[in-house]
Amino acid sequence: MSEATAITWSGKSEAMFEIMLGEVPEAMRGMFRGKLSAVIAQKAQGGPAAEDHVTAVVTEIVPEPFKSNILKKFKELGDFDIKVIDTIIEKHGTSQDKLMYILHDIQDEVGYLPVEALRAVCNKTGIHLSTIYNVATFYKTFKLTRPGSHHVKVCCGTACHLSDKNGLARQIEDKVNASPAVSMEKTLCMGCCDCSPAVEIDGRIYKGDEAKAKIATLA
Repeated sequence: MSEATAITWSGKSEAMFEIMLGEVPEAMRGMFRGKLSAVIAQKAQGGPAAEDHVTAVVTEIVPEPFKSNILKKFKELGDFDIKVIDTIIEKHGTSQDKLMYILHDIQDEVGYLPVEALRAVCNKTGIHLSTIYNVATFYKTFKLTRPGSHHVKVCCGTACHLSDKNGLARQIEDKVNASPAVSMEKTLCMGCCDCSPAVEIDGRIYKGDEAKAKIATLA
């Protein structure tokens, strides 16, 4: 049975399948690809192969310690190429004093720090996950959620806070909650007190009613 013609993959199932095959000795992968594909196709019962189907095959068929290794790698699988983590760690090494550099490079590549990336750093460096999480949450420069296609910075400096009599900051928060395409960051003084309340939208400074009108157009 051919994997390409017999199975329609959904979600991350195909990437998970390839991770599973990666634990098989290279000389035997061709044979196991066909056999494991057949089992997954049977579980899918003519529908798309889902992530649960692949996980079930690993749980039911794969022996230890390969099973634990594969399931651990599944947890590391996010909406990014996990090989990025390998490249960054190879560049900086696994020492804990390089953790900041590793996290900065991951955020530069991925755009934020997915939880799967933090788990991958833990597994590949031996640094405790609690330590990694503490660093990632302590420094405001790190983002643990995917930024929206529109990014808004709201100045929380004294002048802007006092000038925001029309609740512009609240309107922005409501927009962010209503649209996953919009992300918000609260900052200290942006040096634009003459524009208070100052708001930066996609890199451009707006003020007052101008900012309010712009926010309303974001989707």
